[in-house]
Amino acid sequence: MLTPGQKNHPGRTGQTAAAGWPALPPGLWRQVAEGRPDPSVLRLLRAARASRNLLLLRALHQRRRGAAAWDAIVAVLADVRRHDQEAFSAWAADPATGARLAHAVREGDGGVAEAAAAAAHRARRPFRLSVGVRNGTVALPGLGWAELAGDPAEACVERVPGGGTVVCAGSVRVRVPDRLGSPAPRWEPLPRLFLRAHGRRLSVRLETADPLRLGAPALPPAPCGAAAREGWRRRLGEAWRILAARHPAQAAAVAGTVTALVPLHAESAAGSRHRDWLSASFADAPGLLALAPLAAPASLAAALVHETQHSTLYALADCATLLDAEPGSRVPAPWSAEPRPPHALLQGAAAFLVTALFWHGESLHGNSGAREEFERWRRTAREAVATLAGSPWPTADGRRLINAMADVLSSWE
Repeated sequence: MLTPGQKNHPGRTGQTAAAGWPALPPGLWRQVAEGRPDPSVLRLLRAARASRNLLLLRALHQRRRGAAAWDAIVAVLADVRRHDQEAFSAWAADPATGARLAHAVREGDGGVAEAAAAAAHRARRPFRLSVGVRNGTVALPGLGWAELAGDPAEACVERVPGGGTVVCAGSVRVRVPDRLGSPAPRWEPLPRLFLRAHGRRLSVRLETADPLRLGAPALPPAPCGAAAREGWRRRLGEAWRILAARHPAQAAAVAGTVTALVPLHAESAAGSRHRDWLSASFADAPGLLALAPLAAPASLAAALVHETQHSTLYALADCATLLDAEPGSRVPAPWSAEPRPPHALLQGAAAFLVTALFWHGESLHGNSGAREEFERWRRTAREAVATLAGSPWPTADGRRLINAMADVLSSWE
């Protein structure tokens, strides 16, 4: 969900973008409404989110420049950008980077040094940075975490000539393997899943190093054992086979958007209204989603489609203002007992619409329970779209998206 006070790019208007930003292609609105953005739209959305993350970095720089620790971070990132633009671009667009930077801007505490160290490690550039230690560990976003002796307040991460990257605290030295996903003594890598079905690939990492997944690592990392990893590989593999075989355009959107998955515990779904699956996504980290393991394959596939659509809209809001509502505005939402902000209503309308579209496809493929799911989420999306269409909040671009969603709904009448 969008949080209060969260803004799009400065200078945006409802007519699209500030100078220097490419115009949004006319076909984008229908593609987004259906949850089927083509590769060019996916690239545009990734670039928009990377741009937002760099603006967050600039905001931090304006606050902290001149401090020795901060200047060291900036020097490391500048070196990565000069020598490995591909690695820097991947870092800038990574959901873990966005989460850390947004948290640092809002809360004013650390986490950026660890993110910079992760970027330099991936680029294999020489660096040395002091980082904080939490619960006896140092987590490098997108990579994993080092387990240190005791609970020192600070550690050093550096690239040792000829020896790779090490995390040092006192007499403890933990080597960080260059190969992603490789374990080492005292080093716990983030597991990575590589799935393939019907010629389509999905690659995700299991995000277990930062339990809050929002850049505020106040809880210890949660190792994912071999049995749990295999369980996720099996569950996601079954869901991915359904998407790849029956919903290729939505599968392409998932593969082009989702890079990280937070494994929720099974009991997380116990109190959910939709007990078959529980999922979540984050405005600061498009491409990162959370899933509970209680899911039939088709329901898990629907959750992937649903949360991918949330990520799409979070990134779209970086390059177009969709609603113009007064702060504090609230409106009834068909899926919630409490009134929600207008932006949340738009998010829900778009995500439940593509959920309905998924179940419509499942119905055509003979899934016996799909018709009921389709009708439920079609009604939900239709009510939310009608509320938005009759409101004063949509900008010109917002109207384009809402009209495209209404067209999809009308195609089922």
